[in-house]
Amino acid sequence: MLLKDCSQIYTLGPQGTFSDEATQKLRIIGANVNYTSTFVEALFKVTEDSDSVAVVPVENSVAGTVSQVQDSLVRSDLVILAEINLLIEYDLLANSELDQIESCFAHPQALEQSIGFISKNMPRAQSKLTRSNVDSGIQFLESVESENFPVAAIVPVSFAKKNSQWKKVSGIQDYPNNTTRFLVVRSRQENEQLDYSRKKTSLLVEFQNDRSGMLYQLLSVFNLFQINLCRLESRPAKDTPWAYVFFVDFYNSDETAACIDVLRVSNFRYKVLGSYDIVS
Repeated sequence: MLLKDCSQIYTLGPQGTFSDEATQKLRIIGANVNYTSTFVEALFKVTEDSDSVAVVPVENSVAGTVSQVQDSLVRSDLVILAEINLLIEYDLLANSELDQIESCFAHPQALEQSIGFISKNMPRAQSKLTRSNVDSGIQFLESVESENFPVAAIVPVSFAKKNSQWKKVSGIQDYPNNTTRFLVVRSRQENEQLDYSRKKTSLLVEFQNDRSGMLYQLLSVFNLFQINLCRLESRPAKDTPWAYVFFVDFYNSDETAACIDVLRVSNFRYKVLGSYDIVS
């Protein structure tokens, strides 16, 4: 996919992570890829550099929303430029028989997407959470060199291929269609112009008061214009306990602009987070 040129791309490192793999699907000539320690750090970096984009995961087909990324989209006032879908496959490296493993290095997302396999095959393993899937592999290698106890790590397939001397189990994700949506984002510009001819639009919606029928009223607007929603999710409002905001993704149509206009005069506060195409 070719986006408008920028000088910097920020994504979770080190090199070889799934975020890095998603980044490689972008063809931005001359852009430097900078690796960060967390997803939120990548998003923070683009708020400081208007000539940059970040590539971060927002949702997994098994584990659901990456909440810190979803919340940062609003807090940091970012706009979505594109979506990248990436099939996620994990391998397991181990220095012992699986039922003897005492510790398993894993990124939280990888652990959640493989918890069935881990629970069934490594009942003694204590999870040691890492900053990325490649970091899990690095810590595994450091551990087997310095300590003599049964240990394992959930790693990308590419990392396992480079370290095939260790016992390996392929495809340990709980579901074969395990897919992650990555977003390409940048800082929102003044007088941002959105193109509703793109594939999808994402909204943040807040209700101005708490009453019955609010969600029904919101959905009725989309139904009026026959807009096909592909995601509706609530998240806690950060400033008020037990209050919620809604994230809405939908497929654009010729009626998108009219639908947005009706929302504008309805009893909702909303922000368009982006209108963008999908990269498979």
